Amino acid sequence: MRIIIFIIGIVVLTSSCTKPKNLTKVEYVDINTYGSYIGVYRTTESNVYGELIAIDQEKMIVLLEDTAQCVTVPLSDVTQFTLRYAEPDHYAWSIPAYTFMTITHGLWLLVTAPVNLIVTIAVTASGERAYRYNNRNMTFEELTMFARFPQGIPPNVDLSEIH
Repeated sequence: MRIIIFIIGIVVLTSSCTKPKNLTKVEYVDINTYGSYIGVYRTTESNVYGELIAIDQEKMIVLLEDTAQCVTVPLSDVTQFTLRYAEPDHYAWSIPAYTFMTITHGLWLLVTAPVNLIVTIAVTASGERAYRYNNRNMTFEELTMFARFPQGIPPNVDLSEIH
């Protein structure tokens, strides 16, 4: 009975995960016409989450995910950022599946079930963290290649019309 409750709990927890709308599948990253999803953590104002539109030496422009409006964030105000450029791999189904499969191991189940549980949780956690960068492993200059407009906003583009 406990295993059934455990499996139901895992299913409920993993089914509530969501992802930003503009993230592409990893096989389409090189032809994606949108910028990557970025979370910008600031010192003076509230944090910003949305699509990276452009970045230069002084500021970055982010299309907010909740209001669909562009905001300008001075780079001097940024304490850290987290960038996601593709959908993460979801392996949560493997936790209950592989743990349940240890039922065929007989008494070895007492050893193999915890080992399978630890390994599948580790694999699931690493899959969810895939396709991410942050300020510890990427500079602002390198961040430009993940913007919708990596060479800056073209002169004929109005920021209020970007959606």
